[in-house]
Amino acid sequence: MYGACWVLSFAALAVLVRWWPGGWGRGRSTAGILAAGLVLRLLFVWAWPADSDVNRYIVEGVLQAAGGNPYLTAPGEPGLAERLPEAARPALPGVNHKELAAAYPPLAELYCRLVAALSPTPLGFKAAAGLADLAGCAVMALVLARRGLPASLLLLWAANPLALGMAAGEGHLDALVGLGVALGLLAFARGRHGLGSLCLGAAGMVKYPALVLIPFFLDGKNVGKLWPAFVPLALFGLYAEAGGQLFSSLAAFAGYLSHGGPVVALLQPLCGRGAPAVSLVVGGVVLAGVWLTVQDQRRGPLAAMAVVLACLPSAYPWYFLALVPLWLVRPDRSVWWLLAGQGLVTAPAWLRPAGLGGEGLALAAAWMPWAGLVVWGWYRPWVSGPGAGPLFGPVAGLSVVVPARNEAARLGACLASLAGAVAAGEIVSVVVADGGSADATVAVARAGGAKVVAAAGGRGGQIAAGVAACGGDAVLVLHADAVCREDVPGRIVRAFNAHPALAGGAVGMAFAGKGPGLAALVALNAWRARMTGISFGDQGQFFRRQALDGRGGFPDMALMEDVELALRLREAGETVLLGGGLAVSGRRWEGPGFGAKVVRVLRLFAGYLMARRLGWADPTGRAYYRRYYGRPPHQTGV
Repeated sequence: MYGACWVLSFAALAVLVRWWPGGWGRGRSTAGILAAGLVLRLLFVWAWPADSDVNRYIVEGVLQAAGGNPYLTAPGEPGLAERLPEAARPALPGVNHKELAAAYPPLAELYCRLVAALSPTPLGFKAAAGLADLAGCAVMALVLARRGLPASLLLLWAANPLALGMAAGEGHLDALVGLGVALGLLAFARGRHGLGSLCLGAAGMVKYPALVLIPFFLDGKNVGKLWPAFVPLALFGLYAEAGGQLFSSLAAFAGYLSHGGPVVALLQPLCGRGAPAVSLVVGGVVLAGVWLTVQDQRRGPLAAMAVVLACLPSAYPWYFLALVPLWLVRPDRSVWWLLAGQGLVTAPAWLRPAGLGGEGLALAAAWMPWAGLVVWGWYRPWVSGPGAGPLFGPVAGLSVVVPARNEAARLGACLASLAGAVAAGEIVSVVVADGGSADATVAVARAGGAKVVAAAGGRGGQIAAGVAACGGDAVLVLHADAVCREDVPGRIVRAFNAHPALAGGAVGMAFAGKGPGLAALVALNAWRARMTGISFGDQGQFFRRQALDGRGGFPDMALMEDVELALRLREAGETVLLGGGLAVSGRRWEGPGFGAKVVRVLRLFAGYLMARRLGWADPTGRAYYRRYYGRPPHQTGV
């Protein structure tokens, strides 16, 4: 019954966000939502029972005031009650895992000391957590305004059952993590990268998992500005006398006190007591992949925190408060279920099951729908909730740009495949960007009804010149050795007009030749484009012109322009793989050394992503061209 009520309350929240009066304006809406959030938190502080964790907060807080070190003294130590003030003694019997000293980071311990000095009671800690939670909500109002997102999204925090129950209700210090993440988001939105990293570092000194977010705000331009994230580590110096015992209790919790971690639960039958360690390794590998491929600051941190929560040995509902501010800037429906599903895993203290054995079905009910929605989003990215990103205007016409150099033998078939869509008015212009052909490429292009522009600067330079010369609200980039199915242009235009958040994507391809190697490449290309949104040029990339405004336009690069375009589109909005429609020549894969060619492409791809993250990428793409082809790009094109 509790779980059902929990899920229904999230359903009511979704309805409230959707039907919030749009005519109120941002100021009135924000004030009303924050006022309602305050009232709700006061009710939860008053009526909801505090969690047993609050007893530990009280004991560790007053212990510090009495001159003790919480990393050296466990709550179960004999004679501790006599050392504590009388006001704090009632909390001692309710401390969980009394045999373990403090496991929280130092800023969390300082917070406990401060609140305990003001009010060493459950009510005091609940009020402090509720205040921090509401403050984070107020900070996110500024973030939403900065990003131009609807003020109604603030309800996702102000009226969030998880935030109300776990912060103001149970008093968990994870509310402080949410506040730190919100402050970091605001600082990054304002271009204050050093301050943003400092806030995230401080959040990590309340709960360690928040530290994972820091590298996901690295964008290649702020590498030298993230060092303030390490400043909060100096707080360990206040408890330095504990030495190696600073992390002993944390290791104990991670090692054998597992509760609610879905990956650990799956691994336990195979790995036994080693499951937590294996789960953390799996999480590290997945995080590395996400860090490389998801390089926009809306998706990346949100995906990273979801991976961390899935792979932690213990994942209690209050841990998910760190997700809430990230969710506001990208309110994906999968995260909606992930937060709602926590009520099925862990009920209030008096209903909470003990151990992983009795909660397998609850874990499946909480995590499987989330996983299903994530996979669905790879195929239908617009499943994200309203306000998940910027909305673009309608598309009236599609232009096609074909980069070519010495492609007379193949260009005719490529242009002929577009003739039907041109006649139907679905394609408003076709531009062939010639990179200095020595054969009849230009003559074939003109004979096929295409406009021809001469372009230098490699393939990206050719395409950029073609984009500048064509009309239309959207552009399809088609390689000269590809043949386009007749329905593709209409599918692109319909996708754009049906989904205003769609910035672009790729058509999808198959090779004209046959062979197990080519079939595997097609599958790998589709898998990568769906999972990461990063498509390659031979997959038929398309985009709205509007989506590249303010992002440098089409990337003028000799090579890797397709990867850079895909990353810019992901920053601009949603991307999609349409499911196929191009037949592409397999000539580049013919001959000996197929495996070596695949490895070379993958190394170049991963190397570019790494260099882009770290600010080392060659913006001209010439270095990648030389590395791939073994020679510099042609003076007037590829």
